[in-house]
Amino acid sequence: MPKQIIFEQPMNEHVRTFLRLEHLFNQFHQHLKHKSECDTQSAVKVILDIQSMLGRGDIKRETIKELERQNTNLQSFVEIPGINHGKLTHIISEQKVCLDELHDIDGNIGQELQKNELLNSIRQRLSMPGGLCEFDLPVYAHWLKQAYEKRHETLLEWFAPFATLNKTINLILQVIRDSTDTIDEIAEDGFYQKSLDTNLSCLMIRVLLPDDTPVFPEISAGKHRFTIRFLIAGDLADRPEQDKKKVEFKLACCIL
Repeated sequence: MPKQIIFEQPMNEHVRTFLRLEHLFNQFHQHLKHKSECDTQSAVKVILDIQSMLGRGDIKRETIKELERQNTNLQSFVEIPGINHGKLTHIISEQKVCLDELHDIDGNIGQELQKNELLNSIRQRLSMPGGLCEFDLPVYAHWLKQAYEKRHETLLEWFAPFATLNKTINLILQVIRDSTDTIDEIAEDGFYQKSLDTNLSCLMIRVLLPDDTPVFPEISAGKHRFTIRFLIAGDLADRPEQDKKKVEFKLACCIL
């Protein structure tokens, strides 16, 4: 199968939040694989970004609510013939495990990190350009000079409060992405528009393009319709212009 680039547009604030957190979780795990001090510092910044996001609302409650909604919908599919009942049963079981683990968390997710003096000191200096020099925070510099194994252990300890949320959001987004198959579509003159059925809950728009494509989609979505403009990825110093040629792409309107 040819390699593809996938562009996703969230259709509500909950999915938008889940995608942002997924992005941060993926960044953390990527930096965790590498041993350099720069990757360790990047992993720490991601932890602080996650903590900041979780402080903006009741993410735990929103996650539980969406997980329960998905679980109820999937339960209604159990008796439908012709579907993969083994996969469905496995997902439903995973959802229940995640729900139990989320309910077992006391208070807000990651609130224990608010008492971490080092993380608080790092956060205070992140807004200052070059604010994490050795002379600014020598205890942080000392820790960064430790062996990778020691830094790795500490990073996992700091990330531990987010592990259940990480697993749960991965599951939620997997179910959304798998809810609808892609269809082949054409954007005449680089423009595409489609109406939405307001009786159905569209959670995400996904646009798939070949990885060697010279264009990228700009998606605008509302309650009743969405539009896609395909722009040419030319000189990054200039404003992108709309492609005036026919663009073939794959589309999925994820409804669950």
